[in-house]
Amino acid sequence: MVSNDKSCVLAPPTVPISEPTEVYSALCAVCKRAIASSEQNGFIPHHQSGFDLEIAADRGCYICGTIRLSETWHSELSLCRSGTFESYFSLRSPKHDSIRDGLLVGTPPRGYCWTFQLWKEPDPSCIVQPYVPAGSIDDPALAELASAWLKTCCDTHEDCQILDPAYRPTRLIHILDTNHLRIVLTAAEPSSSGPYVAFSHCWGKVDAMKLLCGNLAQLCAKLDLQQLPNTYQEAVHLCLQMGFHYIWIDSLCIIQDCDEDWAREAKDMKLVYEHAAFNLCSATASDSTGKSFTARDPKLLRPESITIQGENFQLVHENLFNEDVIYCPLRSRAWVYQEWYLSKRSLILGSHQLWWYCRQQLACEIRPTGVPKVPGGRWWEEARTLKEATAPTHSDDLNEWNGRVEGYTRTNLTRETDRLVAFSGIVQSFGHSRGIIHEYMAGLWRCHLPAALCWRPIPHAQRSAVYAGPSWSWTSLSGGFHVFMYSNLLREPCYASVERISPLCNKGMDGFSVGGVINISGYLFEINYVYGSDNPTEDSFWVAEDPHLEVQLFLDEHAEDDEIMSHLSEPDFGDFDHWVRNKAVRKAMHPKDSRRQFFFLLLLD
Repeated sequence: MVSNDKSCVLAPPTVPISEPTEVYSALCAVCKRAIASSEQNGFIPHHQSGFDLEIAADRGCYICGTIRLSETWHSELSLCRSGTFESYFSLRSPKHDSIRDGLLVGTPPRGYCWTFQLWKEPDPSCIVQPYVPAGSIDDPALAELASAWLKTCCDTHEDCQILDPAYRPTRLIHILDTNHLRIVLTAAEPSSSGPYVAFSHCWGKVDAMKLLCGNLAQLCAKLDLQQLPNTYQEAVHLCLQMGFHYIWIDSLCIIQDCDEDWAREAKDMKLVYEHAAFNLCSATASDSTGKSFTARDPKLLRPESITIQGENFQLVHENLFNEDVIYCPLRSRAWVYQEWYLSKRSLILGSHQLWWYCRQQLACEIRPTGVPKVPGGRWWEEARTLKEATAPTHSDDLNEWNGRVEGYTRTNLTRETDRLVAFSGIVQSFGHSRGIIHEYMAGLWRCHLPAALCWRPIPHAQRSAVYAGPSWSWTSLSGGFHVFMYSNLLREPCYASVERISPLCNKGMDGFSVGGVINISGYLFEINYVYGSDNPTEDSFWVAEDPHLEVQLFLDEHAEDDEIMSHLSEPDFGDFDHWVRNKAVRKAMHPKDSRRQFFFLLLLD
């Protein structure tokens, strides 16, 4: 784990654990001493400076080399080099015996820390031959490993099977050879019936080649690979090495200057990614000129093995999955959120290594047989949030939906008008799998009301200047924002009832209703507002009937250090389209400019 939170420093345990009896690893003397230490010793000195650690990394120490290639070291280089290091070793197994706490190396008092868990080595019978890490993305060994993962998934994973193998998107890119491609219209060319790969990437601000009305005929005739940006070339080469001759890339398979084509294809993203053989993800490149494996060192892709008390373990950098996958640049793109979520299989080009993730397995180059799916196995637990589960639990669908919304609202959009259509695939998947697709309305599900109304924006959220959604929905917000959704609300006592829901007949670009009116009956109680003069943090809200009872109030928007109330002007439901185009105006007010008297509807206890 890498963190800036000083609370990550653990207190030494009180239960004594036997010291390691043997250590076999390419480690520096300092790291060997750290692993040989007793938990009862607590934290002990590690390298005296970051420069010393870098020297040890240059000499081949697995732990020091991994730390130096981490994102924290890269982003905080001067602080890491000037810091002194401490370490703490633990053989505790708080959740499952196959994963132990391992070694923590940190830089007090700044709080940077790196954790190397101990994973039991996989059963040797599962390994046909030892994997030798590839030197570069062009190495055939990389494609062989990816093909092996894919074959295992196709042959043995029931949850990952493609429902309609005959499905093809409107257009595909036909990889003719190592240098030439062309765009094919699949309906007109029955020969384009082979399986295809769907590519996910960051566009960035680079003006890369796009499919346009003016170049459609030309690109359908022939396209030179060298005309495409680097991330596209990486994807094409890897597909060809794996035996795939068709790839789907959004910028080249959707006509970018044709609104009609774009709208039609955007609504089909669910089908495109669900039916791909796999989703190839350029995770680390922030634009199409970038490269994969920017922090790769093949020597560090062979996890060091150590023998402790007669058991064989591998040292694994706990935060590696976060750096390569969870917090990669690609995950910040709103469109990719649903691409990743809907694909049954993903092959991920990270900054350190290649990853495979399907509904039944997470694997990577340092663990080609798969990571532990056990309590305490953080990688698998975090990976499970990236894809749709095949069998909904129905234990609390509101919690599951809220998790999807929270994750999506943390992503970024180039065009704010895409916010709903870029989420529509997740809506379709969630709704169809639970039989509630007819209940969706502007970001919420009717079966979750009124509890679904209990959300609040996180600081810096602002209401859209034009109509994006009704004021009762998070879809009315715009820009860089995310929302906090309360959990377990369906289990709370409810004091309000939904009397009527009147959805609009108007459909948005996502094909769903753009809003409507919700009539709720319940109990109102009065709140008085006390203005904090020049200090907004001193603003307060009190229950009118009990002046000693202060309440916390979250308003609609956060502007700098202040909060304001906002809404859209009253809609004209008789001519809604005209109102949206001409009269939908955002109105805002600071509480101090109001009558300072508010009435609240009690929904839940």
